[in-house]
Order: sequence, then structure tokens, then C-alpha cells
Amino acid sequence: MWKCTNCHHVELAADKPEHCPVCGAEAEKLVAHEVQGIKGTKTLNNLKAGFVAESQAHQRNLAFALKAEQEGFSQVARLFRAIAEAEGVHAYHHLRLLGGVSDTQENLEAAFERENLAGNTYPQFIREASEEENAAVARIFGYSRDVEAGHAKLYKKALEHMVRETDTSYYVCSVCGYVSDGELPDQCPICGAPKEKFRLVV
Repeated sequence: MWKCTNCHHVELAADKPEHCPVCGAEAEKLVAHEVQGIKGTKTLNNLKAGFVAESQAHQRNLAFALKAEQEGFSQVARLFRAIAEAEGVHAYHHLRLLGGVSDTQENLEAAFERENLAGNTYPQFIREASEEENAAVARIFGYSRDVEAGHAKLYKKALEHMVRETDTSYYVCSVCGYVSDGELPDQCPICGAPKEKFRLVV
């Protein structure tokens, strides 16, 4: 296994890749990475596949819960949220066993790098959706692009908060995902949603 010292991606490969498959960093940025207590490439590949599957199940069940709430089935919504929580626990353990959870400073740095990379993929997604006349998809990709740019800044600011030991509140727009640090805006700067569409993260 190889770990990228730039974006912290862990690559399951016997031979050292020429570039990081996530951020494109040169081979010298990749260092040998061993997961303590895990033997065999099949187990490592299964952990990685399990992490992806459990993460997707977590998000899918949250989406199902939202739809159930909208249709007035609050009991079913609670079930979907409970199962989503369980899938999140599974995903966390898979990622932890893969060595993907470090100390908070390294986690913030890794998250910062990944947000910067995510912003690079959306222009192509937007262009291709527009070329294929999928205006609604292009708009959602546009929201994601704009919000991802803000996430990188939030991670950088979180490092400052951590050093200064300051406390802040975060508000998330339920329409586009924009995150506000410290204050509830009257209107979302990305999609224009009113402040009633924001949720305080606890």
C-alpha cells in the first residue's frame, strides 16, 4: 500500500504508482504505508469496497428518510435515519482499519486537499451536462462546485480555530449545501435560499 503525502490518499497496489490517482502528485510524494494488524491484499480490498458500500448506504438511507418525511411517514423516516447511522458506524470502522483516520490536524489537511481536488472536477461535469442539455444537473453541479470551494476555506479556518481554541457555529443550506461559519446568513450566497432553509449543525 502507498500513501500520498500530498492528499493522504491510500492506494492499494503492490507496485508504487507513477502518480497519485487522486491528486496526480509525483511518485516521490507516495510513501509505503502499512495497516497495522491487517494481512493480505484481499482483506484490504474488501475493507475498501466495504467502506464505499457502507458510505453509499449511509447517504442513500438519509435521502430515503428525507423523502419519507416529505410524504408524512415519520416512523419510516426514523427507521431510515437509524439504519443510516448504523451504516455510518460500519463505514467509520472500515476507514479506521484502512488507516484513513489520523489525528485532527492531519485529517483537516487531508480534507482541505480533497476539497481543492473536488473543485477541479466540477467544471467538466457542468460542461458535459450542459452539452447534453441537462440544465437541472448542470445547476446542481454548479452549486456543488461553488460550495466545495468554500469547504476548503472552512477547513483552513478550522485549523486557525483549533490553534486559537475558539468556538464557532456552522449553518448548512439544505438547498445547495453551503456552509456558513459563525453566522446565519439572511440569504444563501450560492443559491439564494432564505435563512429558514439553513440548519444549525450541533
